[in-house]
Amino acid sequence: MKLYSFNESHRKVIGDLISGVSLESWKAELDRAASKYHVTVLWVAIIFDPLFAISDYFNIPGNWQKMLVIRFTVSFITLILLSLRKKIKLPSYFVAAVAFFMISLQNSYAYSLIGAEDILGHNLNYMALLIGASMFVLWQWTFSVIMVVISALTTAVFLSLNPDITTSEFLVKGGFLLGASAVFMIVLIRTRYNLTVKEIKLRIALQASNEEIQAQAEEIRGINENLENMVVERTQELEKKNKALEEYAFINAHKLRSPVASILGLINLLNKTELNPEGKNIMGHLHDSTTKLDSIVTSITKAIERGEKK
Repeated sequence: MKLYSFNESHRKVIGDLISGVSLESWKAELDRAASKYHVTVLWVAIIFDPLFAISDYFNIPGNWQKMLVIRFTVSFITLILLSLRKKIKLPSYFVAAVAFFMISLQNSYAYSLIGAEDILGHNLNYMALLIGASMFVLWQWTFSVIMVVISALTTAVFLSLNPDITTSEFLVKGGFLLGASAVFMIVLIRTRYNLTVKEIKLRIALQASNEEIQAQAEEIRGINENLENMVVERTQELEKKNKALEEYAFINAHKLRSPVASILGLINLLNKTELNPEGKNIMGHLHDSTTKLDSIVTSITKAIERGEKK
């Protein structure tokens, strides 16, 4: 039960982090990540598509020159788009989609030229295109569906133009497998696309979270430094007050109490002399006042001493 709760909490935190990533940031990062795959597959198409003319020489002996021209044309257009991609700011998936579309049309057109005995070999060539796309291409699933639908329609059209091939022959000799490969391509590209987008969002979110943590750490460090300065200033203020209290205690205990003690001594001496009643009355008041003052000075000194001990 605790493990389930932890996993749910963990997934919620990750979901909150991913949902906070802006559309512009993850799309830009996705294009940078996908460009590596798309550029690779485009170069593979540019180089290897003309080389497949060797199979055309055996599968379409009467029209292999025509297919060679088509293949070189497709490679040349792909090369131009790849070269101008950054200059005209074309998304890499768009260039990959154009190349895929042209090669797909090229393969569909070949069905109007081949004989019944070469259907299986050509279907396998077509499957290689779909499998290669599923491994390298990263785009939304709608692109895959559009490409497959267009490819299926054009294939059906060109097959209908070839009287030597029946629908049953096409399906039996790799047609069903070709359709399964098309579905597999859609599913695999969609899965890879979603996983890549999620990984990019999580990476961006973690980077933003780390930056926020660093900013908070800097803020806390600044607060700590400020607190240290405040403690130092407060300590200095307390030291000054303690020093002032010590000086006051010294003055109170020695410089102030000394004349009070002297006055009390003089009063004691005067009390031993012969005084008229009025003088005795004055000396009594003076003695009482001086005694009170001595008591006050003593209590102040003791209070300061108690404060210093605390």
